[in-house]
Amino acid sequence: MINNELKRRGIGYACKKGAKSAPNQDDFFILIDGDTTILGVFDGHGLFGHYCSYTIQQLFPKLLLSNKNYKDNLELALKETFLMADEALRGIAIQEDKFSADLSGSTATIIVHRSNELCIAHVGDSRAVLSKMTTDGKLVAEEMTHDHSPENIEEKKRIEQSGGEVRRQDVDAPARVFCRDANYPGLAMSRAIGDTIAKSFGVIAEPEISVHKIERTDNFIILATDGVWEFLEEQEIASMVYMNGKQRANKSAANVAEYAFSVWLEQENNITDDITCIVYYLN
Repeated sequence: MINNELKRRGIGYACKKGAKSAPNQDDFFILIDGDTTILGVFDGHGLFGHYCSYTIQQLFPKLLLSNKNYKDNLELALKETFLMADEALRGIAIQEDKFSADLSGSTATIIVHRSNELCIAHVGDSRAVLSKMTTDGKLVAEEMTHDHSPENIEEKKRIEQSGGEVRRQDVDAPARVFCRDANYPGLAMSRAIGDTIAKSFGVIAEPEISVHKIERTDNFIILATDGVWEFLEEQEIASMVYMNGKQRANKSAANVAEYAFSVWLEQENNITDDITCIVYYLN
């Protein structure tokens, strides 16, 4: 029954473990709350990243739906929920003593569809990409989020003012956040949930939030962790999804995950990241 309802609504999902020894650190949720659809993807990192992403996946829907601003001020509710989830994760890690959030955490990208609006909130580098059809019949993929890289001018400024440092360990490595004149924590993003130590150096859990009014030309939105975007272009993925149509959204998500997996294997000598993809048709 659940899968039939998701099919009717044009929602598909896939979560595939990468070819590596570590557990799958990706997680996601799909929630239908009356006339509101809420989607979320999470990509854990660090030794306990799988605990972090799972814990946040469990916490986030409950915290959002119980927020006093959920009905009337969704943007504020999302901001408060991100910050509460960050605080709760650290508390749970200490209380349960099964994992630590000091050097582990997770991205979080959330989409809330209510009426004719999408509210999008995120920290980290899991992306939301909107597909639309132009008036002359061309399919266009549009990024609705941008990765929170430490190299971003404003993000870097905040980190440096907080006593952190942004640097690369070698030419081909991504820029990371470090304590000044030290080799920790080495976080490759400027915003995340968890990562308690990095919070001392300007990494924050406050989300970037945007609102998009849905137009008739909007087709679907793709929500995915960076396992999808590392080697693939948004336009290519949108075209793959479009070919299957609304009734095969689940197949589209599975195809994207499998394709990304195969490209990773080819590019990275049989090592792949975890891959999560949600496809959601708007019209």
